[in-house]
Amino acid sequence: MSKRHLILACLLIVSMAACNAASYKPKPLVYYGDTLEWNWDWKRTQCGTLDITANIIEVSGIACSRVTPGYIWMQSDEVEKYIIATDEVGEKRACKLKMSKTIGWDWEDMSGGIYEGKNYLFIGSFGDNDEKRNDYRIIWFEEPAIDPVNAPEQTVTPNYIKYVYPDGKSHNNEALMYDNREQIIYIITKVYYNVCQVFSIPFRTDYGDEVQTLTYVCDLGVKSDLGSGSSPYKGFHLVTGADISPDGKYILIKNHNNIVADYTWLMMWTREEGESVAEALTRERHPALLRCYSYEWQGEAVCWLDSTTFYTTSDADDGNPPIYKYTKKEKTVVENISSDKADTKSLVMINNVMYIRGRDGLYTLDGRKMAK
Repeated sequence: MSKRHLILACLLIVSMAACNAASYKPKPLVYYGDTLEWNWDWKRTQCGTLDITANIIEVSGIACSRVTPGYIWMQSDEVEKYIIATDEVGEKRACKLKMSKTIGWDWEDMSGGIYEGKNYLFIGSFGDNDEKRNDYRIIWFEEPAIDPVNAPEQTVTPNYIKYVYPDGKSHNNEALMYDNREQIIYIITKVYYNVCQVFSIPFRTDYGDEVQTLTYVCDLGVKSDLGSGSSPYKGFHLVTGADISPDGKYILIKNHNNIVADYTWLMMWTREEGESVAEALTRERHPALLRCYSYEWQGEAVCWLDSTTFYTTSDADDGNPPIYKYTKKEKTVVENISSDKADTKSLVMINNVMYIRGRDGLYTLDGRKMAK
């Protein structure tokens, strides 16, 4: 093959890959033996593009600022450990946070939360691809105010919680979330083609240097979903990010596979009143898959703004990754609408399609009754 033909062939392959990514339709996910249902209540828009030249590269964790609304904290896993803040557009850095001392390595996720009336940021220094690490830490500090004009760079004094796992083993992790209701930190392991596990520890500011033991919460999915001879997409693995909405109502857990887009999902649990995170994750009613979510290359970061809005971005270091904003759709209900073929009083939107709700079932807008 000539050099020219080789170049054309490569361009064709790249073009086909781009088209496949654009038309990405994720496969159903089997979770504890059941195929999960799609949730259509959210919509996704690209609100910005992170300028990695001006800001940060390899973003593996994000958290919305509670002290200075309108900004998103982003944590990097570069050699120099620091955090930046930018708005949702992502073009200009508003603040850079440095640590007064180096604590931990392989930062993989971050979250924000409230404890005793103060806002804190939590960073997971717990990445361990080889599963040989013996020093895992959760870094925490009080969130500072963001002042792009007078304080574009700040230094914070980090604290930490040292921990081990209850099984005494080493585990790789990329997901951390904090629950404001319980004031508990949750950590989720990242496992290839096998079950991921959830662990927890109550947040306190007085742990000191004493090593704590996490509490096992649950498995996410089961090994049989990924058993011998089955396709990897049948089970949830490779967890890379998680977050809990500030009011505690929603739990998001996402994964990725940086080779095949069909293995990428974003799961959401809707938490009942008075229900703990552990109870929500282990009850018989399973989570839903957000249909608005699409594949992100190395998509590792997710954070809630409030119970109606959240963001995701990726740690792709070969370009400027998009910043996506997800908002909850308003349910469309219009009163006093009638049809000559349906005794009705309202319109409803189901799976992005408008129907007339009659007393005896659903009708299309032209009056055809839908089968049950």
